[in-house]
Amino acid sequence: MSLFRRKRPRRIANFRDLGGIVGFSGRRIRPGMLYRSGHIARLTERDAQLLIDRYGIKAVVDLRSDSEQTEKPDVIIKGIEYYVCSSLSDKENPAVNKENRRRLLQQIMEFEGGARSFLKESYRKMVTTPRALDAYSRLLRLLVNNDDGGAILWHCTQGKDRAGVGTAAVLLALGVSREDIMKDYMRSNKYYRYKNKLIFALVFVLAHSIRAAVTLHHLLSARREYLNSAFDALDEKFGGTEGFLRDGLKLTDEDIALLRERYLEPEPAIEQC
Repeated sequence: MSLFRRKRPRRIANFRDLGGIVGFSGRRIRPGMLYRSGHIARLTERDAQLLIDRYGIKAVVDLRSDSEQTEKPDVIIKGIEYYVCSSLSDKENPAVNKENRRRLLQQIMEFEGGARSFLKESYRKMVTTPRALDAYSRLLRLLVNNDDGGAILWHCTQGKDRAGVGTAAVLLALGVSREDIMKDYMRSNKYYRYKNKLIFALVFVLAHSIRAAVTLHHLLSARREYLNSAFDALDEKFGGTEGFLRDGLKLTDEDIALLRERYLEPEPAIEQC
């Protein structure tokens, strides 16, 4: 086991543990229980073994669309349960529609306000549309029903947008501040820093278009304005975090208390003088 503890999966992008983030009443999320990532379609045997032996993953939640799952299906690992909770359909998000992919960049450049407005609208949909709310509600329900306390991983394609909003929903339920949720969300830029710079350069050189390169950069980056669009939308629709959790995600007070008991470390004991 000591060998596993020094290693991370090589073929999973944007993979990270939410452990240590401060939640309700100053209690931190327990390490080794909640993970987020990009897709897991290219796992090596070593990666698969690490997910079981090092990280203790018991369940995987796929937030991608039907076409993405067909094009790049998750690697199935014996002993892990798989759940599909598509938060955006192919029709709702042309970025994941294989047939439209070649035209996507041009479509987004023509979108009023460009790529940033396109992503902000997508984030609004992820906290207001019935399909997205149902997907994230089922993710939270899985966490509520996780009686054996096994580690759970949820992912989309890049682990930034749909997984980012899903993570925000989980963290809100655990009482994490929006600013700390934003800090975790923005960490995706660190994981993709060099890859995104390379893609920017390649698009600029091959397409001879700085506009196309900048558009793609905005699509691939985590930006505060994107997640803030989701926060603004849930405030408008549900009146704030409490309404979002209860009316949008269908969590009861008992559900929220159970989530915090299960996934947050206990409050430190107060020493008596």
